[in-house]
Amino acid sequence: MYRYPNVKKLQILLVSVLIISSVMAIVVPGMGQCAKDPWYVDVDDHWAANYIYVLWSEGVTDGQIVPSPSGANAYFLPALVCTRGQFTVLMAKTFDLSPLAPSMPTYPDVKPSYQFLPGKSGWEHIEAASSAGITFTGAGQNFRPDLGITRQDAVELLIRSLDLYEYAMSMPLEEVNRLLNRFGDGLDTSPARRKSMACAIKLGIIEGYDDKTLRPKVLLLRSHAAAVMYRSCMIRVFANPNVVSPDGDGIDDIVVFSLSYLQNRGISQWNMAIEDPSGNIIRTFNLEGRPGSPPHTLIWNCTDTYGHIVPSGTYYYQAWVKDRGGRMFFSVKKPLEVVLYSLSGYLFPDAVYDGQLLTICCFTDPPAQSVKGLFADGRSRLFYPSQDKQSWTSEILMGDFLPLGTQKVEVTAQFGDAKREMALQFKRLDNIWIFPYVSPNPIQPGETLSLYCESSSNIVRVQARLFGVTVELQRSRDLWTGQMCLPVDIHEGEYEIVFTGYSGNRQVVARCYVTVGTTINELLFTLIQ
Repeated sequence: MYRYPNVKKLQILLVSVLIISSVMAIVVPGMGQCAKDPWYVDVDDHWAANYIYVLWSEGVTDGQIVPSPSGANAYFLPALVCTRGQFTVLMAKTFDLSPLAPSMPTYPDVKPSYQFLPGKSGWEHIEAASSAGITFTGAGQNFRPDLGITRQDAVELLIRSLDLYEYAMSMPLEEVNRLLNRFGDGLDTSPARRKSMACAIKLGIIEGYDDKTLRPKVLLLRSHAAAVMYRSCMIRVFANPNVVSPDGDGIDDIVVFSLSYLQNRGISQWNMAIEDPSGNIIRTFNLEGRPGSPPHTLIWNCTDTYGHIVPSGTYYYQAWVKDRGGRMFFSVKKPLEVVLYSLSGYLFPDAVYDGQLLTICCFTDPPAQSVKGLFADGRSRLFYPSQDKQSWTSEILMGDFLPLGTQKVEVTAQFGDAKREMALQFKRLDNIWIFPYVSPNPIQPGETLSLYCESSSNIVRVQARLFGVTVELQRSRDLWTGQMCLPVDIHEGEYEIVFTGYSGNRQVVARCYVTVGTTINELLFTLIQ
């Protein structure tokens, strides 16, 4: 399962629909706080005037400054083709990427002296975009900043800026072709851009033209670039984490949504919704429709409107805002994985002698990539999976590599980037032991008493002593055996038999009792070090 990365990425969400064919009748408002450029003299009657004005008021647009006798005039040049350098600089400024000036330029053809418009330096902004991971040109290659940018390349940058690139690359080829084939020219998209284009179609980032075409290789005009960026900066949402597991273990149980939006644009209303895999809205965050701007942070605990934990699956989140002119703007609808990771298990026996097998059984849902156990000796031991990788087993032959006494094994199941942990407990018993018993018991005077003793594998000698007589027991496989004939004149009663086991310079003593007479009593024994 794909988990979106959240390092060295822009970590923001662009908005929306890359439809650049609509025309709006706009009345440009009065000039507000002046941006770096003076207001442009060539856009007042242009269909993109409102988009350009909003970006200009944010201080992120760049035009050409032409001196005149009455002062400098600024021209946005909306009908000119937008270059790769201009689009990248606009994106870096719109999303507030801090300019960078590395000691060595990333691209040979974008030097510190590079100007994307006359008198406008673009090097530090392009370096910022490259560092944020939203450009698709590798370091050391030519960036070709003065080439016009195509729709498919703009989509590629959007997908990377949305932190959706790896998600796009994980899409099956069959799904990619199916999405592109919705449009008559979908497969005209360059092979290297098809997955990004298909991802944009799937998530509603682009919708195409009225004639059912995408026109992937058509060049964007500067007016189109401004419209795209305007829609991209009205409302942005980022989820952390984007794979959540509400199973109550305190690990990734909730999602924190970060929202950002234009500060110089009046927002009158907002909302945000979570959709289930079937497209049904299961949760909203402004149920009463309160007016005003959205908060910068929202938290989702993976519950629906009724407070029930949602089942595992792919969910989608999307925010929208309404400006004072009544226009609606949507963030891109992004996927969010809800996975209920679980790890359970047991071990047996919970008290283990040396030479015995300790068996640990674990169960994972969904299937885990690996399961391992960390023991008291500091070593991690891998568990062996079943075919479905949901049952895992490890067998340990107990020995002196582990300390005596009660101890834990820390079990970790790895689910991609997620993991779950639990602790199981067992006791390693002393590695020298004997377990004696006799038969028959009770016994009659003059009968032969059979002596038995189980022992640890390191016991090399066993003796039994009764009535002042010592009997050497003989080893037969895993059991020590011997015999003793009881005196015929022995009195009825309970008698102690002392067994001693030897291992090197250590010994262990255990006692059991035999009843002489006709009364049936339980065998009792005491283990003494």
